[in-house]
Amino acid sequence: ARALGTRARVTLEPFGYEAIRAANRITFGRAAVPHYAFEEARVVLSFGADFVETWLSPVAYTRAFARMHTFRDGRAGTFIHVEPRQSLTAANADEWIRNAPGTEGLVALAILKLMLEDGLVDRRFADAVVGIDVKKVAAGSGVDEATLRHVAKAFGHARPGLAIGGGVAVSGSNATRTQVAINLLNAAAGNVGRTIRFGPDAAWGKVTPYAEVADLVEAMARGEIEVLLLGQGVNPVHALPAGLKFAAAVRKVGLVVSFATQPDETTALAHVVLPDTHWLEAWGDFSPREGVTGLLQPTMAPVRDARQTGDVLLGVGRAVLGSEEGKGPLPWASFEQYLKAAWEPAVRGEWAGALRQGGVWREVAPVAVQAKAGPVEAGAAALEGDASGFALLPYPSLRFYDGRGASHAWLQESPDTMTQAVWDAWVEVPAEAATRLGVATGDVLRVTSPHGAIELPAYVSATLHPTAVAIPLGHRYAPYHVPRYVAAAPTAMTPAALLGPARDAASGGAAWLGVRVTLAKTGARRPLAILQATHDQDQRDLAQHVDLRAAREQALRGRAAPHEPISMYADHVYPGYHWGLAIDVDACVGCQACVVACQAENNVPVAGKASAAYGRQLHWIRIERWAEGPAAQPANTFLPMLCQHCEVAPCEPVCPVFAAYRTEEGLNGQVYNRCVGTRYCGNNCPYHVRRFNWFQYEFPAPLEVQLNPDVTVRQLGIMEKCTMCIQRIIAGKDHARDEKRTVRDGDILTACQQTCPTQAITFGDLKGEKNAVSALRHSPRAYTVLEELGTRPGVTYLKKVVREHA
Repeated sequence: ARALGTRARVTLEPFGYEAIRAANRITFGRAAVPHYAFEEARVVLSFGADFVETWLSPVAYTRAFARMHTFRDGRAGTFIHVEPRQSLTAANADEWIRNAPGTEGLVALAILKLMLEDGLVDRRFADAVVGIDVKKVAAGSGVDEATLRHVAKAFGHARPGLAIGGGVAVSGSNATRTQVAINLLNAAAGNVGRTIRFGPDAAWGKVTPYAEVADLVEAMARGEIEVLLLGQGVNPVHALPAGLKFAAAVRKVGLVVSFATQPDETTALAHVVLPDTHWLEAWGDFSPREGVTGLLQPTMAPVRDARQTGDVLLGVGRAVLGSEEGKGPLPWASFEQYLKAAWEPAVRGEWAGALRQGGVWREVAPVAVQAKAGPVEAGAAALEGDASGFALLPYPSLRFYDGRGASHAWLQESPDTMTQAVWDAWVEVPAEAATRLGVATGDVLRVTSPHGAIELPAYVSATLHPTAVAIPLGHRYAPYHVPRYVAAAPTAMTPAALLGPARDAASGGAAWLGVRVTLAKTGARRPLAILQATHDQDQRDLAQHVDLRAAREQALRGRAAPHEPISMYADHVYPGYHWGLAIDVDACVGCQACVVACQAENNVPVAGKASAAYGRQLHWIRIERWAEGPAAQPANTFLPMLCQHCEVAPCEPVCPVFAAYRTEEGLNGQVYNRCVGTRYCGNNCPYHVRRFNWFQYEFPAPLEVQLNPDVTVRQLGIMEKCTMCIQRIIAGKDHARDEKRTVRDGDILTACQQTCPTQAITFGDLKGEKNAVSALRHSPRAYTVLEELGTRPGVTYLKKVVREHA
């Protein structure tokens, strides 16, 4: 752009977190997104920040949250979440507080006022809450005064604590004011510089503000843009609010060139579409925050006849400037050469070493900031539309984000943890409204706002605030983008089609919480493919828990000896290793990462929506959600369920051809070429973890490239299940044998363990007394699922620790 003298590049992210940046500029004089040190906090207070799902850096922050929250050595932090719907993040909270949509800022100011009244925080911030009436806030937000008081006490006594906000679903016209209130909460409690650190700022601070994106769209609509280049992954027609009218504006651009790996809503409007390389085929770099830069190098040859965007731009630039390779402002022959030249000052001739370590790191000094205390303008978010309608809560999908992940079949078949639905979008309707309107789950509703209408099946929710409806962002089918396993949808499926041009008044960011909608039954039905029929354990005690005080007492006493069932048969003897797994239910957040990792590692086929609706999905591991307590305020537990590799496996004696058998290393094996598909083993498995291949699943070119060559591809009529990644076990043993030693603890990681952001899964040799898996198996919180059956599973679970309310 500099060489050609064109308009500055726009870095488009539909969710730019402008409110966080603007509030930090107002409060601290620094328009940046800082680092949030979850692991240092004793209490985390979130106002709609869905960090388990999509907020800022969800993998990093979920791992840090687990270090703070998971019970270890008698210590565990507390997490309180304020949000109108029970998101996955809210479901992981020790206390979820359901508020009226758009009132998060008022709740934060009320908590600050109560902390000031109790003398728990710095009095310098008293001016911020001069106009706050706690009783009026309680009435307007639906959060009772007693709840506000005990949250204020818990957060005020936390040293340190951490308050966060800025989630997309709660970002309305008051988003910056809400974030300013949260900043003052942190500043008054002394958290700035401790759990909120400026200096190693996140890359979000460099994203082009939404206001500048809107200015570009307006210039396009006026015909002022002659050429528009769209980089890979940019799909503004789908991702931006419809009120911005990008689709109409792009039609007035003289030449639109899209670099893309697949067709989408935006490429359909481009004049030229240039096939781009996939990121696994390309060179590149990325910097998630100051001081951390990752370097990307190709890991595979291009599958198609494509060119990397950087190479195309270099060639076009030289042609326009009339320069040659090695001369002029663009001397590089390829983007790889440019990348090497750009990083030479940092790597100092050690390019290969930088690639091996994955990037370039440097220390970034912290930046001290001072909070400016002053009055905060209070008020709920302004909503456009019928006053009798429902506030629309559009939230980024954990699976698809803004739509860029919707083309991946693995993600489509990975269940939404809260609903357990796959292969579809839905409108979440509060139970009270559903009863009033006569709506049942699967009824197709027409959702109408002042800016458009879409039709979606209903999902009736007992937890959603009665004045709101919620729709996940990111789900998309279209005539030019048809997934292999479902038909194209005739209408839009994203709530962005319902949104207007409204913005946050202070930051200029998009007001995702900006409209009210009405619902009308169409008379049609579109049943959702829901993989878990009930969230009630029916007194089976599958997902067990213990309160914090009891967990601390048990940690001092040690674990009681487990009941050993009497058997007429001798125990199995394992001359070498005895492999086992331990899963800490207190650490599992239900993110589904293990499900997708297992599918990728073990060549698990995609069944599709129709088969999934019949219960014929093929996942080797699933995340069960179990709920207890009132329907409107349930306490949730997430239980990863996979083959338990039982010592006394019910599947083994019923197989007529000995396809299911016990290995010499404690695994429940499956011999595929023996299996004749009787499914007796599946019928006899109390854990429902064996999967049957009802069809001959295909991997048409080039999908065969994704298959793991170390894992057999199963055929029609074959039963399959978790193998504890036997291929990785064999590789680990071979490596240890080459070094003339035994396998060390931690040498072998299963795919689910490797991918889990909270490190909830541990694998290893149960015979090694000092191994981590053995220590967990003897933890006072350890138990096995359906222990009373006498199956003696090789998978151990650690009970969830329930915290008392603050």
